[in-house]
Amino acid sequence: MALYSDGFIGEVRDRVNILDVVSRHVRLKKQGSNWLGLCPFHGEKTPSFSVRPDQGFYKCFGCGVGGDVFDFLIRIRGIGFAEAVEELAAGAGLALPVQGQEDVEQRQRREERRQLLEVVEKARNWFHQQLRSAAGEVARAYLQRRGLQPETIERFGLGYAPAGWRNLLDHFGGGQGAEDLLEKAGLLIRAEGRSGYDRFRDRIVFPIRDYQGHCIGFGGRILARGEPKYINSPETLLYRKGEVLYGLDQAQAAIQREDRVVVVEGYLDLIALADRGVDGVVATLGTALTAAHLRQLWKRTRRICFCFDGDTAGRKAAWRALELVLDGLQADRHAHFLFLPDGEDPDDVVRREGAAGFRARIEGATPLMTFFLRHLSEGLDTGSPEGRVAIFHRARPLLAKVFDPLLRELYHERLTQYLHLPQHSVAVEPEAVVIQPPPVRSAAVSFRPPRVATAAGRDFERALLAMLLRAPDLLMTYEEELSRLELENPQLAGLLSELLTLGSSLVDGSASPFWQRLPTPAWTALAEAILLTEETEFEAVHEEFAGCLVSCQLRHLNKQIEQKSREVATGVGESDRQLGMLYALQQEKRLLQQRKSRPGMR
Repeated sequence: MALYSDGFIGEVRDRVNILDVVSRHVRLKKQGSNWLGLCPFHGEKTPSFSVRPDQGFYKCFGCGVGGDVFDFLIRIRGIGFAEAVEELAAGAGLALPVQGQEDVEQRQRREERRQLLEVVEKARNWFHQQLRSAAGEVARAYLQRRGLQPETIERFGLGYAPAGWRNLLDHFGGGQGAEDLLEKAGLLIRAEGRSGYDRFRDRIVFPIRDYQGHCIGFGGRILARGEPKYINSPETLLYRKGEVLYGLDQAQAAIQREDRVVVVEGYLDLIALADRGVDGVVATLGTALTAAHLRQLWKRTRRICFCFDGDTAGRKAAWRALELVLDGLQADRHAHFLFLPDGEDPDDVVRREGAAGFRARIEGATPLMTFFLRHLSEGLDTGSPEGRVAIFHRARPLLAKVFDPLLRELYHERLTQYLHLPQHSVAVEPEAVVIQPPPVRSAAVSFRPPRVATAAGRDFERALLAMLLRAPDLLMTYEEELSRLELENPQLAGLLSELLTLGSSLVDGSASPFWQRLPTPAWTALAEAILLTEETEFEAVHEEFAGCLVSCQLRHLNKQIEQKSREVATGVGESDRQLGMLYALQQEKRLLQQRKSRPGMR
């Protein structure tokens, strides 16, 4: 990976107009100091993608992505940070500086990766040629029986590995060097004391690509009878099955367009759907859904539909997926579960019902909480007190994993309704902090509570909420920034969400206190407790609020930078891409620090 000094990177940034770069990919329209357009990273109908040429920054208020010109090019083109620097420098007419000596281990790893990518791509071409050859007739007949069109076979680059032990190895010239390379690429098996032999033999071959479209491994389906029916490449420098979603490279555009992804279990499930016009589908490559899979999907969409067989194994897989989805679930993320008739797979259904029929099934998929309650009720008598209590105790630890406090409360409300339990008799809160409501006050009372200092210093989040409650016109002024602000305290984050939902109704001139219009007594109690312990009378409340807001933003950004730095240090993900994202976060921090240092901002 090429290394460039901060000075050269800064020079490139100064010479490049981010508006020119973004405009090549997004149609923008000027609005004030911003330029607005439809976000290229997620499907939307109302522009929420903003570019600030004066700051060299872009931000989407819909999906939350943002960064500088380097980050934009990395995301839109799927290239590494070094490539982005080099491309922008060339466009600006800047000569690249002579590189310093790279770390030996980094250079060796980069070279090995490049070499393995070449090996895998060469093998992919050979498998594809074998499918077209006389040896591939039986494989072509199988694909024809599955009803796949030639265009679909070409689109997914399907191939065939002929029967025999050394076909691919001989294609690479045989010998020790070829064996070493093919073994590192996961294409050759070595037994102790014996020569290596081809991993894929007499199988339909499915190239596995990363989200950028690079072939990194293969899956194979046996043609004759035997087990295992499917095999995948082993873990290699290129391929980590717990991180790769089959078909994501081709599905990304449809996912963004429809703001939904469908997750199926196998190669042919996905290919059969694509063959009949159902796009935006990915598959989990013979392994259970992982947290890494989910992170990739939530980055691209707010809606996931998991498609499983209706048998016992399918329902078990669906439940494992549901448990994973609940862990850290945030607002405006939606998971549904589509169960097919027992004994049928997506290929069977889409052949019989067509694309329209399958899409109708997706639209009618079971919502997360419906499946959740049905599954927990299995084997229990929901009509008896004992059965209902047992369901509640099964549900409680799972719902406690939900990150968003209001979403967690609504799920709890649905649970108590389903079990016919008193609404507020029990609570599902992770490490809940119980706040006793203050004495009831007259609607017209105005009070100035004392400011409370803590040993840990000022609580900027509580101070921020206190100022919003005292001066709700701040909501209108800072609505965009507040809507994407991530608070650490889940209760305060929930209260902020409620205030944003109320919006302009808070400044309608009503005599009643603003916090009394919150939807539940719990939110009202929290608001009054904050006002009792936080000083909210300032000579210049807007300046005070702006400084407090930036402090909250910087604290969250510092945590993101720490996390990204750890990922870079431990080699998680593509190193050049990770460095680019880290640089974008550091640039965002620099802009916030400059803003905070302006006169008048405390």
